[in-house]
Amino acid sequence: MRQMIETADRLLGRVERAAALVAGVLILGLMALVCAEVLGRGLFNHAIRGSIDLVEQMMVALVTLGVAYCQSHFGNVRMTLVSDRCSGTAKWLSELFALSVALFVTVVLVKGSWLNFQRAWTNGGDTPELGLPLWPGILLVTLSLGLLALRLALQWAEAARLMVADRDGSRLFGHPADAIETTPYE
Repeated sequence: MRQMIETADRLLGRVERAAALVAGVLILGLMALVCAEVLGRGLFNHAIRGSIDLVEQMMVALVTLGVAYCQSHFGNVRMTLVSDRCSGTAKWLSELFALSVALFVTVVLVKGSWLNFQRAWTNGGDTPELGLPLWPGILLVTLSLGLLALRLALQWAEAARLMVADRDGSRLFGHPADAIETTPYE
């Protein structure tokens, strides 16, 4: 079970890193757009047509693409005040509880986002100035939340495994076993 979880973690990690890299490149693009907008307004007294539409669409990707990567590195605010004070089974039980709540909420959001995408696809909808379709951004939210749900499910499975075999250690949680030496595999 441990080997299967670590293999899934490596594969999912590659997808998460690629998504975070795309978000980083888009951040650079957004910064260039904003600089061009400011320079255009200041030097030429002319704004870039549709810049607000472009920023709206780019922000969707910037916000959602890095969420699963952040969760994989526990870069978010978690229930660590409780779980770090616990050890053994109690620690993994508190992790299971927190991950269960997060996974439930994420699955509900994926479903709602998918339904929103279907409405946008069927009924149309576009940005006011350039007429960019809205459905690609909504689909990106759905896919990003799906990636987050996969990460949470994997972490849930690892926490469940550690409830039974706490001595094995875990690379996902950065919880080395007493007998083994762990090194990052990224």
